[in-house]
Amino acid sequence: MGSSCSSSQSMKDNVSVKSEEVSSQHTRAVTPTLARPVSSSTDDRSYDTESCLSEKGGGTNRQAARLPLSVKMGDNDGVSNTGDAGLAHMENSAPPDVKESPRKSRGAIPNLGHLPDLNKLSDVIRNLVMGNVVFVRPILKPRKICIYTCADLKDTIMERSALMEHVYPKLRLYCMEKGYELNIVDLHWGIPDEHINDHSFKELCLGHLTTQARDSHIVTVVFLNETFGNALLPRVIEGPDFDQAISAMELDTDRELFWKWYHWDENAQPPCYKLQPISTFIPNIKDSNSASLHQEAVQDWSNEVKKMMTLMRMVFNQEQKEKYLSTVMEQEIKQSVFMNQESAKHCLWICRKFTHFPSHNIPAQGKVYVAVEPESKKRLDILQSELKERLDEIRMLKFRVKWHNSGMNPEVPEHAQFVEDLCAQISPLLISIIDGIIEEDETKEELKTYLGIEKRLFHELMQQSLMCQFRYKNFQGRQEILTKIRRYLNNDSCVPLIMHGEVGCGKSSLIAKAMERCCEWLVDVPLVVRFVGLTPGSSTTEQVLRSIAEQCCALFGEHRAEAAKGVRHMSAFLMHVWSKACKLRPLVIMIDGIDQVKSYGSTSLEWVPSELPEHVKLIMTVRDDSPQMSLLQSIIEDRACFLKIPPLTIDEGYNKFEGILKQHHRSVNKEQRELVSKNIQDCPLPLYVEIVGRMACEWTGAESQLPLKPTLLEQIYIVFDDLERANGQVEVSHTLGYLTAAKHGLSDSEMIDILSCDEALLEKIFVHCTPPVRRCPSLVWVQISRQLQPFLMKTIVAGICLLTWRHESFRDAARVRYLGTPDQISMCCTALIDYFQSKWANGVKKPVPVYEAGVEEGKDRYVLDQPTKYRGSNMSKISVQSVFSRHNRRKLDELPYQVLQLRGRILEEFVLNFEWVYEKLCGSDTYQVLEDVSLALTNHSNNIELVLLKEVLELAAYALGYDGRQFYSQVCGRLSTLMCDPQNHETYPIIKKLYETAASAPVPCLLPLTVCLHEPFQDQNMKLGDGQVYFNALIRARQNPHYVITLSTERGEIAVWNIFTMSPVRTLTGITQPRKLKMIDDYRCLVLCGRELRIYNFDEGLFVMKLREVMNQKMPYFGLHDKDHVVALSRSRMYVNMMNLQNGDCVATFKVGEDRFLNSLMVSENGKICVCGDETQKPSALLVWDLELRKLMYDLRIPHHEFITRHAAITKEGHYVSCVCREVDEPAPNFIVVYDLQSGTLFKKWKPGVNIISIAISSAGSCVIVGLEDSKLMAYDLITGNPRWTLKGHTAPPTTIRLDNRGLQCLTYDSLGRDRSVRVWDIHSGNSLAVMTPDQAITACEISSDGKAVIMALEGRNEIVTFLLCHQSGVDGHASPKSYGNDTNRGKVFDLSQAGTWPMSGDAEENMLWS
Repeated sequence: MGSSCSSSQSMKDNVSVKSEEVSSQHTRAVTPTLARPVSSSTDDRSYDTESCLSEKGGGTNRQAARLPLSVKMGDNDGVSNTGDAGLAHMENSAPPDVKESPRKSRGAIPNLGHLPDLNKLSDVIRNLVMGNVVFVRPILKPRKICIYTCADLKDTIMERSALMEHVYPKLRLYCMEKGYELNIVDLHWGIPDEHINDHSFKELCLGHLTTQARDSHIVTVVFLNETFGNALLPRVIEGPDFDQAISAMELDTDRELFWKWYHWDENAQPPCYKLQPISTFIPNIKDSNSASLHQEAVQDWSNEVKKMMTLMRMVFNQEQKEKYLSTVMEQEIKQSVFMNQESAKHCLWICRKFTHFPSHNIPAQGKVYVAVEPESKKRLDILQSELKERLDEIRMLKFRVKWHNSGMNPEVPEHAQFVEDLCAQISPLLISIIDGIIEEDETKEELKTYLGIEKRLFHELMQQSLMCQFRYKNFQGRQEILTKIRRYLNNDSCVPLIMHGEVGCGKSSLIAKAMERCCEWLVDVPLVVRFVGLTPGSSTTEQVLRSIAEQCCALFGEHRAEAAKGVRHMSAFLMHVWSKACKLRPLVIMIDGIDQVKSYGSTSLEWVPSELPEHVKLIMTVRDDSPQMSLLQSIIEDRACFLKIPPLTIDEGYNKFEGILKQHHRSVNKEQRELVSKNIQDCPLPLYVEIVGRMACEWTGAESQLPLKPTLLEQIYIVFDDLERANGQVEVSHTLGYLTAAKHGLSDSEMIDILSCDEALLEKIFVHCTPPVRRCPSLVWVQISRQLQPFLMKTIVAGICLLTWRHESFRDAARVRYLGTPDQISMCCTALIDYFQSKWANGVKKPVPVYEAGVEEGKDRYVLDQPTKYRGSNMSKISVQSVFSRHNRRKLDELPYQVLQLRGRILEEFVLNFEWVYEKLCGSDTYQVLEDVSLALTNHSNNIELVLLKEVLELAAYALGYDGRQFYSQVCGRLSTLMCDPQNHETYPIIKKLYETAASAPVPCLLPLTVCLHEPFQDQNMKLGDGQVYFNALIRARQNPHYVITLSTERGEIAVWNIFTMSPVRTLTGITQPRKLKMIDDYRCLVLCGRELRIYNFDEGLFVMKLREVMNQKMPYFGLHDKDHVVALSRSRMYVNMMNLQNGDCVATFKVGEDRFLNSLMVSENGKICVCGDETQKPSALLVWDLELRKLMYDLRIPHHEFITRHAAITKEGHYVSCVCREVDEPAPNFIVVYDLQSGTLFKKWKPGVNIISIAISSAGSCVIVGLEDSKLMAYDLITGNPRWTLKGHTAPPTTIRLDNRGLQCLTYDSLGRDRSVRVWDIHSGNSLAVMTPDQAITACEISSDGKAVIMALEGRNEIVTFLLCHQSGVDGHASPKSYGNDTNRGKVFDLSQAGTWPMSGDAEENMLWS
């Protein structure tokens, strides 16, 4: 074991609330308005809505006048319309590379002594925590990689199909093992041709490429050989260009052909000519019943296209040709590869050249593979030349393949070999690119430091803020409502404001706009907003309240562990934390859609206060006809605080409609405008207007009839009707059925996998074209999702991007239409269950009906395997730890929900299957397990074991959310008292079995030896203990592993404890300010008391002596040389004294010249080597003394660098010293140096790229272990010099690293209390052996010398707590402790308050000096 020095300064907030004592220098931040007197009589209260929203405010039962929130009153109380009206996706709110905006006109947040200093947070985190949604920018992408394929439709079918079979399945599994979704997009594959009926293929490809580039990391695979495909007819032609083309045509038939297909679109801005759908004049193009009629229609359309393309090439000038006649593949390559140099790094170009190809008389089959026209050849050469310039040689795969008359044919041996070579060469290149993306993602600057909040809350706040931005940017009107909200915030009302209205009335947008305006109205006032249902973390009452409570904890100085409570206990905690709001840090909370919480959570509103604490405002929205509205009316008697959201006025509605058109460069004619206005008047709902506006973007002005309905639901059904007409009824109904049935939504790759196993859908798709691989083409899902884009939203779950409904109205309508019958539910849920149970994965072939022969043929669908845990892969070139697994959260979350929908029962298979529960806790979230329990309780409401299980999970919610591997530890710690009663064995037989399993530690875990956790059916708000800090430090006994020593500075007490009985065997009281302690042997200790070193004997309870030297007050460093000598930094810090422990005299002094001030001291455990830091010399030095020879060995230094000696460690035998170092005057992160003290040379140097905040070194483990500022741990091998492993798990930087005596295991924790958990690691393998999160804060912690136990001192507890590291055995099997010293003194308390008061003589300064 090596001695270590780590940052462990105590940093505790004073939580007393004294808002009136804050200095007047901060009062400029807010200008409070005067409180107005309000009658406290409930009989005289007004039910006029204006009373709550007036300047006076409303509410009842107030004991005194209250100060309102301070609102900055502007000159204009109106609400201006946003400039870019219309809907865009949440992700469009700002590009990913936008830098953090400055806090406009806002100074530093007032620093209140009793509350956390939010100025210490980064700008990103501070804006999130404060709710400054205006300044939040997206900084992290989902953990998603997209391989986008640029290829001609027919040229490379064989190659691309081979990649789908042999390369992509392995890559998808590889990425999922690393926690990334790999989405394969090839929009040119699996379709008969690129001529979509509405001619939107080019727009679909380029639009989807833009979306994927925003939401994921793009890897472009370009198949560019000797052709880049044929140009498509332009979908629109600008008016002047069209007129010029018409005028240049000589024949009337040519002009008539153009006028036939291109019609004037007067609604476009500017007006243009738009290509008509193919089915307008060739209706059989959509015929799926007759192959002959369809083929004839295809040929007719092909002939029309050839004529028009020939004419366009003749009449268009070069600029127009570039504008209208470039191929889809050209545009894709330019957009995905040529945009910037970074995109070129993530690109591969596969180029195949034919040998023996007939250069003259090219056969018809050969024209598919080569460009024939001279102009096309010229453009192809230019494109290939630019690719060669931009791509590295390694990114270009060139192949020469012999031509065969049948074209590319897998039955031709040379062609088969080419495909095999292609797969073999492209696979490692793709892995290399993917590894680079993941490695770059992991080292993002935003994650290199401790965020100050847990990442779960960070991601929740980020998604909530971005949704808020999306909604307020499309806000129109509603000035009167916003004025009322402003008045509520500015008055002295003490009750919540409830805004209610019908479905689709714009409640969410109103909340979002209010949040945006609050950033102007309120200066530095924390704003909390939650859109219910936006994420899984905001879908249930429990999750919403936990999330709000966690944010409030960050604002008001409570630990986030306190936020994990059940709903019935949350009310008291919320009132407690909200009561900390003060005049200079008030609080505004807005919750949108409290009625939209899922049924698998609590629907209780008992947490809603009828009267709010001072300086707190709460605004909620609710649907008129919801049960929650009735509950709120029963809680809040003052009807004046219920604000009805009125419908849009005609002007507001039409302004919103016009805003959508303007955003899309569209307009409508007079007749259409009048009809729209009439329908808006009939249904004045923002969502209705949004739907109509989106549909109107497709109107050209020539429509004879518009698809408008008088109600919101009917208009939603019109959207579904249009979707089915365009894409097919089966395709749409099945796709939207799956999307609606999913609990949290589906990712792109999941949807394609599920559709690939849907035979009814594939039969419709492949009626005219059957690709070599039976998988659903990407285009099917892209078409549907693109058309529904305004009504879908993306949510990120564990880094995976899922798509789900944005509006509950659409979800409800889709549920009725596509999941309205038992057969529809059965089909969709069965498909989802089959997918998440891997029924058709791992090469299992799903039957394909062959009706003619009456037999079934099996086809592999190449869907992703869905194990409960993904095992590590050796495909990576990135060094990872040897034993690795990652849970499949998507399966853990979705499977129980789908099984319940299909079978109606999940009790035995999931909820009471504790192996499944354990895995789900490890891989998902405690609240997801609680949701499963709630679902089971709906069918088993009288099951008392379920009730007990739910109680245990709620009590352990924070600990299990931190790390689910604590499940068995938490069960043991919380059920031990209950299970001691034999009667409970019969009452809870299943829970008894769980307890017995937990007690035997089926997985490595820390089992407590005493009751130290909250137990079921107690008040969760009741604190364990009295909140005092009883122990400041824990020190191991020198030889006996069964005893530890506690040090209590405040109480002046040190004691020896038996770690198994957790009782003191010796207690010494009356010690004056004990600050540090080192054991001389098993019974004698050297204690730093104030500035003096004193020796005590534990065995006899005696004060032995006081050493003569006085220590430096700020740096009282000392270490043991042997059992008779100690070395200590002198009072002046200019030298080191060696003192005799027998007589207290100074026997030697170590000094290096004059005016050398030392700032650290550490001694190897064997006492032979002493290392000190010298802060005087520039660069600073490390001074190494041999204590046996009593001479200076080395004066170590690095030019232009300085040592950070508080982060240093020395090996047990003194062979190596490691120290953190940094470059002088450079902002780069610090790094590690290791010196070989046998030769005095620099042995190793490592740069983790992140600041180091703790360090330990082990000769036995042959490694240096460091704690990093980004909360990770790293180990470096002392022999090879290579990084051994990187460990994640801590949620705050681990400031303390403790090794056992063997140097084989280490304990890590955050002594500052930000992360309340303790972790034990295996040094050699890097495996996490165990983790424990107690309910109370840890004030001190130690691992036993044999590594078999962890001893903690907990806040409010006057006894130590021991946890045994167990696996496959319980706590009963521990060794019997050895006795400690004289057994007659066991348990005695010795009062030494009068000992050591006699004066000492002598002067250590006169002793001999060694240098």
